[in-house]
Amino acid sequence: MTSPSKGPIYYLTVRLSYRRNKRDVNTDTWVITRYQDPVDIMLYDDKTMQRLRREYYGKRKVKDRPISILEVLSVTVLGREYQSQNDKKGPDSGSDE
Repeated sequence: MTSPSKGPIYYLTVRLSYRRNKRDVNTDTWVITRYQDPVDIMLYDDKTMQRLRREYYGKRKVKDRPISILEVLSVTVLGREYQSQNDKKGPDSGSDE
């Protein structure tokens, strides 16, 4: 019996833009995420966006730390995210009877 999975995990090479010294800088970097769309990564993958902010801005005091993912350059499927035993819902998991 195989374990049910939630979805694939992707290794992406992306082009992103960030602001440094009042200039926009474009660079290519890697991202590991469950999303393929740049907008979805920016909206829903907080851990990845925090890593990118930390990587490109460091611990400097910057008021606004804008990072925009412009496009996905390459996609590689790494594996699948598996459900834990607690995530599985049985037929009577919603009732207290």
